[in-house]
Amino acid sequence: MAFAAVSATAPATDLYVGAGKTFTTVQAAVDRAAELAPAGEADRVVIHIAPGVYREQVSVRTPYVSFVNDSPDAEARITWYYGIGYKYYSVNADGVYDGASAKSRSAKRTPSHRWGATVLLAREAAHFRARGVVFENSFNRYMTKEELADGVEPDGNDAVSRISFVRKAGSDVASRAAKERAAALATDAPDAAFEGCSFLSGQDTLYVGASPSRFADCLVEGNTDYIFGDSDALFERCELRFRGNSDVPHGGVVTAVRDDADDDGGFVFRSCRITRLKGMKHRPGHLGRPWRVSAKVQFIDTVVEDEKTIDPSGWTSMSGVQPEQVEGFRETGTRYPDGRAVDLSRRRVYQPKKAL
Repeated sequence: MAFAAVSATAPATDLYVGAGKTFTTVQAAVDRAAELAPAGEADRVVIHIAPGVYREQVSVRTPYVSFVNDSPDAEARITWYYGIGYKYYSVNADGVYDGASAKSRSAKRTPSHRWGATVLLAREAAHFRARGVVFENSFNRYMTKEELADGVEPDGNDAVSRISFVRKAGSDVASRAAKERAAALATDAPDAAFEGCSFLSGQDTLYVGASPSRFADCLVEGNTDYIFGDSDALFERCELRFRGNSDVPHGGVVTAVRDDADDDGGFVFRSCRITRLKGMKHRPGHLGRPWRVSAKVQFIDTVVEDEKTIDPSGWTSMSGVQPEQVEGFRETGTRYPDGRAVDLSRRRVYQPKKAL
């Protein structure tokens, strides 16, 4: 994983975001990067994000862009609040944030593009890099005054979501009743790499839809299908954390993977940890469920927090597809922090037919 070095001889490639900096929003710096039109590593635009909270939806459509937090001991957080099943004034006809729509407040629309993701990496944003940045969707975590001011209300579209939970000041949006899809980051950018980043949401936290994608020393937190997509993706030394609910315990699912063209290697998790967020209610969760029968997920040398973290069955079903049908679900070397091996004898896994 290579991150462009900061060079004093090429100041035009270094953009700075934060209070007192050239740009006060991440999107403004991204727009400037597009004007610079980087065409290779020598032209990479490094966007330095100062510690702070940046409440905005960010869309990147330019290659060779990096997001970097230069202060590892302080947090640089990009956060937004869109969730599926609701509508807002600020969403345009393409299903994303639009300043003109937010200002006119003439109509409410649903954030239909990529599960309302806080940060959107389009296919054109190839070779994206991020280091030390927090990507968050607050939808299933806490209410914000910005969301309330945006006129949030259920969209009433049963074909998409049947949620009827009323979001208002003081609502417990971390409850089971409030859950819905709300991505922190959705990447369709080939050759994207993330180092020391955090991805925080509830359901569908991190969508990975392009190959290759790499995540090293990252934290991914959520409940249902919180890492999902169709990609060659490598996760190394990452913490995979079940967020849990505030009110009732429910077992989460780490992955939901498909391989529509059956041409990807799938998701590989190497030397990762699976944990549970303290102070929330949990039931044992699952490693994954198949978005398609072609799903491919492999866990190698995983450390599981305790016996209550993963259900003994390991894998579960999705849309009628049973884990016993999925050849691509693999697991090896799973253990507890004290070194004891996890008993895998009850895992629901594919069993090849024996030759007669």
